Amino acid sequence: MSRALRGYTAYVRTAIAIRLQYRSTVLASVVVTLVWILLVTRVWSAAFQDREVVAGLTLESTVVYLTLASLQAAVINTPVTWIMSSRVRSGEVLFDVSRPLGYPGQMLALQAGQSMIQVAVMVLVTPVAGLLGGLSGPAGLTAGLLYPVALVLGWVLNALLTLLIGLSAFWTVDNVGITVLYRFVAAFLAGATVPLIFFPGPLRTLAEALPFRFVVYQPAAIYIGQVDGAEALGGFALSLAWIVILAGVVGLTWRRAYRRIVVHGG
Repeated sequence: MSRALRGYTAYVRTAIAIRLQYRSTVLASVVVTLVWILLVTRVWSAAFQDREVVAGLTLESTVVYLTLASLQAAVINTPVTWIMSSRVRSGEVLFDVSRPLGYPGQMLALQAGQSMIQVAVMVLVTPVAGLLGGLSGPAGLTAGLLYPVALVLGWVLNALLTLLIGLSAFWTVDNVGITVLYRFVAAFLAGATVPLIFFPGPLRTLAEALPFRFVVYQPAAIYIGQVDGAEALGGFALSLAWIVILAGVVGLTWRRAYRRIVVHGG
């Protein structure tokens, strides 16, 4: 194992340890997620008003989608932006930058560790989520095989987007407002509360042109069979393209952020 890989692995372990220290926060996120699943699935059940199909989705498929989307959103919601802002504000970021490992890689490793705990917790509460909302098996074998691929691509996309928001702290110092706004907009455009298929024309066009849909909507839509075959594979290709673009943007942003540290005496 190379020295760099051992270093990033250590960051993942550290992030897991940090997350486990705040068990009450993890428990609170579980409770909030379960309550949200209960509320949103009941509201949508009422919205169908005994209609069997709306916009090509049955009530059962919609409930499964919303339950999955809520669990996925809980997994990708990591506090890395807060951590980055806090370390910039306190000056501790100088220690991060002085390490031999690249700073963006450090933060991505932290996100990975945080997400591992969230995945483990959400897997454990999935049966409860299924009872409160609704879950069933994937639409078919292909959907079952493509779903985890879509999840991984969505996680990478979200990690890069989150990293960009976190890097804003090098200019704003406190990025709490930006983070809260980003999470609200990203969750909505990702289809975490309303499936994209229900969006009105112009808004749906906007959502489909942005990368957020690959974080929540694409995996859940594949699972229920709303997106399949060539459309799913095309989505994977677009996800990879967005990953390449965002990785480049992160690299450019970090170089400018690093110069700010040097200019201000770091």
